[in-house]
Amino acid sequence: MLRNEIESHDIKTLTLFVACCELQNVSKAAAHLNMAVSAASRRIRMLENSVKIPLLSRRPHGVEPTAAGLTVLHYARDVLRLTHQMEGLITEHRSGIRGYVRISSSSSVLIGRLAADLSIFAKKEPDIKVDLEERPTHETLDSLLTKRVDIGAIVGGTERGRIETFPYGGDRLCVAVHARHPLAKCVRVSFSDIARYDLITLDHSTALRRLLADRARVLGTYLNVRVQVTSFQVMGLMVSKGIGIGILPESAISAVADSWALRLIELNEPWAQRGFMLCVRSSETLDRPATRLLRFLVDQSTVSPHADQPVVA
Repeated sequence: MLRNEIESHDIKTLTLFVACCELQNVSKAAAHLNMAVSAASRRIRMLENSVKIPLLSRRPHGVEPTAAGLTVLHYARDVLRLTHQMEGLITEHRSGIRGYVRISSSSSVLIGRLAADLSIFAKKEPDIKVDLEERPTHETLDSLLTKRVDIGAIVGGTERGRIETFPYGGDRLCVAVHARHPLAKCVRVSFSDIARYDLITLDHSTALRRLLADRARVLGTYLNVRVQVTSFQVMGLMVSKGIGIGILPESAISAVADSWALRLIELNEPWAQRGFMLCVRSSETLDRPATRLLRFLVDQSTVSPHADQPVVA
């Protein structure tokens, strides 16, 4: 009965409800959807009246879904996902595309091997469109669990919840310093050797930043962060200006190291070798195009990644 009542509401109402939950504010959701606040409030009331139970708890500074609201939110996301996927597939069938796969990846995996593998896949399977987004590992997992993407590519060692994983190679972290830095003549260094130096890092949401913070706590110290950046490319640029040192995957910076007067030093720590993982909610429920891409990437994981890929911003 509840499902029938929810199904009676149009896509616009479900879109509004999802926006209210995600933005935690009816006014912001209405503005986001170019809708009058009064009209948005009326749609939410009609949805709640139809199911005969409150779906949003009104707070002084916004709203949040009730227990029933969370159930409806999950259902609404499924409906919207399938609707948008159908619309996209119909459009792409008209243009000759025969499949569509959404994938989210952390920057480390994208640089380390995914970009190269996807370029090969695109040539092998020109009728399958791949929608790629670059996000930190925890956002990639969230997109996967909320069904906004079909496949996630993450750095291993992160809590993954109720998902299925496949090994996908890995990378090795190194220390990047300017050619005139005191460490420039070192062949290898430990994390304790570099703890006192100014550090250029990615933001707190990335797997790499959390890893470094965890290792600093093990040493009883903290990261001496001088500058926080959003990409490995910018990190390398800041290091080349002598602002600090960077810890990053060798593959992310090796192509421009010489031209930027950088020295790449081995990080002599067991955790410097990182594994990548491909993630899906369930391989059994993937549609055919996503299954073909997943199988291709798993097979590619046994092949050495291409070293001539450009740095990803």
